[in-house]
Amino acid sequence: MEELELTQEQKYLLRRVEIEAKAMSKDELVEALCTSWEARFKLKQTFIANSRNAGFMFFLEERHPWRQPETREEFTELMGYEPTEEEAEEYLREMWEVATMELDMDEIVLTPDDDSGL
Repeated sequence: MEELELTQEQKYLLRRVEIEAKAMSKDELVEALCTSWEARFKLKQTFIANSRNAGFMFFLEERHPWRQPETREEFTELMGYEPTEEEAEEYLREMWEVATMELDMDEIVLTPDDDSGL
């Protein structure tokens, strides 16, 4: 996949952040960095929640490929919070269904092509 370029406006804003950051103290920089990561996490949570509401399920794990969590700590690390027993079971069930998905051929509706030349 081709890497996307920043827009001119984004490049301008990034340069502005760089200039403003040069005048900040170390403590101010650490606070600004933590605030930006917090905003990033909130955007990620919003994306996941809205996707789930629309019927899509994404797990955006930045560090590790998907693996089946086995302990409460692993579930907490993966999901970002300590899930209930039911949530953990539902997560594993959904992952199993995705991994072993089968098509029900009786439910697929095929429509005839509109080729009148055949």
